[in-house]
Amino acid sequence: MAEDKKDAQETTVDKSAEKKAADKGADKNAKSKGPGRGNRFFKFFRDTKGEFKKITWPTFGAVARNTGVTLAMCAFIGVIVCLFDFVLSSLINLMLSL
Repeated sequence: MAEDKKDAQETTVDKSAEKKAADKGADKNAKSKGPGRGNRFFKFFRDTKGEFKKITWPTFGAVARNTGVTLAMCAFIGVIVCLFDFVLSSLINLMLSL
């Protein structure tokens, strides 16, 4: 009688193992297809929203300071380019006048 119970338990274990193996095969097939086009579309926007929450936005003072530095550097480079252009055009005019 003890052997009958043992056989019944082994059969139950075997069936549950087969069922798990079959479920894994079904999961692999479902995963290989991937989410539908609509699901991927909405997932992209959910992920994007989550990434925007992680951003550390600069303060107004930092933005104003960085803007000032950028404008100053643009003006400085503009002056250097103008001087370089003036010197080169003067040299060309000098060479052409000879």
